[in-house]
Amino acid sequence: MSQTFGLGALLEKQSEEDRADTLRVWRIALFVTLAIGFAKHLPLAIGLAGLAAAAAQLIIPLRYALKSKDGDDGIGYSFDGLGRDLPVIVGVIVVTFLPFWFLHDWWWTALGVSDGSGSQLAIPSGDAALWLSTQFNADPAFIAILSLTELIAIHLLGVALPEELFYRGFLQPKLCRSFADQPLAFGFAWNHGIALAAALFAMAHFLGEYNPARLGPFLPALLLGLLRRRSGSIAGAVVLHAAFNVYGALLFAGLALR
Repeated sequence: MSQTFGLGALLEKQSEEDRADTLRVWRIALFVTLAIGFAKHLPLAIGLAGLAAAAAQLIIPLRYALKSKDGDDGIGYSFDGLGRDLPVIVGVIVVTFLPFWFLHDWWWTALGVSDGSGSQLAIPSGDAALWLSTQFNADPAFIAILSLTELIAIHLLGVALPEELFYRGFLQPKLCRSFADQPLAFGFAWNHGIALAAALFAMAHFLGEYNPARLGPFLPALLLGLLRRRSGSIAGAVVLHAAFNVYGALLFAGLALR
């Protein structure tokens, strides 16, 4: 067990069948995380890195589900539990979005990007909206709605879904096998595997830019992992992940830049 990237002691706690499966999934997750991060530093690969990452994060778990005895349930690829998670998602949004607004303004002001006068919510122009605006004189309200729809679709289907399917759906359950769940309030349970999956998730972001701020996704990833562990589905985590991303994009678009 010495060649298991430091997971030898954890793998010893699992059955022989689970041990082999966990090790295989861990190696795949580590390879994909490193490949995605380093690809963003290659001039010829930068434009395709995001698309390749989304494709890999979707295809690998779905192919795994075809061979797994647990099928789609093993990767949480269902809407089961979404209704139960929605009150939690709304509560998180209500509690965190206003403090995040102030932190967002402070952060970009500290970096010298914003002039410090604060920001407002604004819809960034989408590619489809920009193209349409060159074809005919469209109503600004229509362009804004189209841009918002495009933004939501990109972050829901192109970012949140593949990332949650890979890190929370595919990887996290295998890492959680080595630890016992510790019950929390409101049906949540903590498992150290949640933190391990969140660390790899944050590392994938960091390797793309080598910016310490890119380790920030570790904290929301813990919450996303708790949602996944609670319901057995990635649906709630996908919705909340997309909401975080869209909100951040709306705030950044409304920054008063220097």
